[in-house]
Amino acid sequence: MTNRKYHKATDQFFSKLTQEDKASFFKGKSVNPLKILSISSAFPTLRIKDEDLLVLYSLKESIDELDLIITNQNIHIAETSIPLDKDVFQDVKFSAFPKEHVALLNDLVDDFLLTKKDEKKNLSDFTNKFKDFVNQKEDTTQEFDIDYEFLQILKNEGEKIQNLAEDLNNNKRFSNTINAIVHKTDDALEFKAEHVILQDIIRVFNMIYPLSDNKNTVADAKVKFLLAFMFEKLQGNDIIASLSIERINKFVQSEKFDENIEVIKTASLFDLGNEYKNEFLLPSLLKRLDSQHFANSASFLYRIASLITKADGTISEEETALLKKINSKLQHPKEKLEGVKQTEIDENETLDDVMDELNELIGLDNIKTSVKELSNFLKVQKLREEKGLKNVNNSLHSVFMGPPGTGKTTVARLVSKIYKHLGYLEKGHLVETDRTGMVAGYVGQTALKVEEVIKTSLDGVLFIDEAYSLAKDNKKDFGNEAVEVLLKKMEDHRDQLVVIVAGYPDEMEEFIESNPGLQSRFNRYFTFDHYKPKELIGIFELFCLKNDFVLADEAKEKLEFIFDKLYEKRHKSFGNARVARNLFEKIIEYQANRIVSITPLTEELLKTIVEDDIPPINQTVDDYLRFQKDEEEA
Repeated sequence: MTNRKYHKATDQFFSKLTQEDKASFFKGKSVNPLKILSISSAFPTLRIKDEDLLVLYSLKESIDELDLIITNQNIHIAETSIPLDKDVFQDVKFSAFPKEHVALLNDLVDDFLLTKKDEKKNLSDFTNKFKDFVNQKEDTTQEFDIDYEFLQILKNEGEKIQNLAEDLNNNKRFSNTINAIVHKTDDALEFKAEHVILQDIIRVFNMIYPLSDNKNTVADAKVKFLLAFMFEKLQGNDIIASLSIERINKFVQSEKFDENIEVIKTASLFDLGNEYKNEFLLPSLLKRLDSQHFANSASFLYRIASLITKADGTISEEETALLKKINSKLQHPKEKLEGVKQTEIDENETLDDVMDELNELIGLDNIKTSVKELSNFLKVQKLREEKGLKNVNNSLHSVFMGPPGTGKTTVARLVSKIYKHLGYLEKGHLVETDRTGMVAGYVGQTALKVEEVIKTSLDGVLFIDEAYSLAKDNKKDFGNEAVEVLLKKMEDHRDQLVVIVAGYPDEMEEFIESNPGLQSRFNRYFTFDHYKPKELIGIFELFCLKNDFVLADEAKEKLEFIFDKLYEKRHKSFGNARVARNLFEKIIEYQANRIVSITPLTEELLKTIVEDDIPPINQTVDDYLRFQKDEEEA
């Protein structure tokens, strides 16, 4: 049984639990990696490298006091490991557990075993269809058109994109966005990440394949098999794992294979409309949603394009130009401008998960301390409330002061989750906006616009970036109207809404002092400092880690010089983490252009950032400082 199907059965198990039962059960994939390490020390029979945590159970309803763990292989209790098997819970070891909980766990294991049995039957049926090949002895010394090295590259890429698809499918906002923007050809179909990825792969193939040398049968077989493999992989079928290399090479020479490729090439599950007609949909969506997976998706599609282009071991000028065009489209997708962005909360996330995420942020020590102190204060307030004691009426509205790119939005997202987990907000989602999302150009429209933003933010946190731009000396400016409507709505919905305003320190102080209503509602201040050079390097390396890149030592040393000089000469508008992110995106673009003509293609080449990929130190520093100066003067 594949891990994906184990997780599907687990998700169904949790969806059926009552609210009371949920307190005793914890989903394995939601547990923080650091927590997993501590759990493994308490369960010595658990092999975390070989087993996938599915369900964790605690009689005391605490993740820190677990009594039982179910993995994809065993049930772990105390110092004992028991293989998954029918009626396993009849063992006396489980007699101390509530009967209703034992019944639930027994049903879950039965689901695992039933699915496993069905898979064995399906595998047997599949094997019978190819029985004429089963008894053939594979000659590992034989040379094949589609060789082991090429299959290994495809296998690695397939695993990476499948993992990405799983992450995206668990993101409710991503799923909602797909189904909202595409024009369906099948009204009954709900689109998933796999559909979007496949559409982009087909687009890459159709852009490059016409330039290929069709007379080169080896290269032709490779690129066609790549398309077939990805098509099947994204539907949950692994051709490489199912067939021998000999069988694969015979398969690609058949007429039926060519017929299937023609069908795949023209496959279209949805119409993207004019907005995304000439775009790669996956990176466009992820850029629009400001997803951490954007760079990863663009890199994957570029690697697929490179594999197709370089299948024959050579690359023409025309193919080089096309690769550069594709890379440009992937790195700079068309974006739809929006004044408001909403981030939903993960229902499976716990308060401990949120605090762990806060602690893992690079730098921000003073902010971490302030947030922890706030969290502790709010916990005590809730306990006092439960005991019938009087509480201090303390406002949750906050002012985040600091330069751009210092984590203000990230911390706001975490704070919104903390308020939710502590019971102060029902949803805990974050709505981000600025002046463009709140101010209109005509009388009366600003009030309607603010009301719409407030309505979207109810039971969550409204984060207003550069809030000082709302308060203008010109009384006719509609920004002042936005502030007045905001203050009224904050009072009307004081138990349903938390507002965080953010911007440069001096400007924010002037903004709060400009209106008595703001002074009375905002009395909690958080100061965000510029990131130090070492912290900026850490942020850059984090981007590399998340997107399958490796920073060579000489490249890191050159990058350190850049961050040292930028920090030394920084203006108040220095972009901090944004600069690190912009540099990362620029550098991987340089890297792509450096390796575009290199053959053969290796994974090390695709992953490694070397010194030549880092732009000149002085020129880079001057460019960023000039840009900051232009921003300040604008």
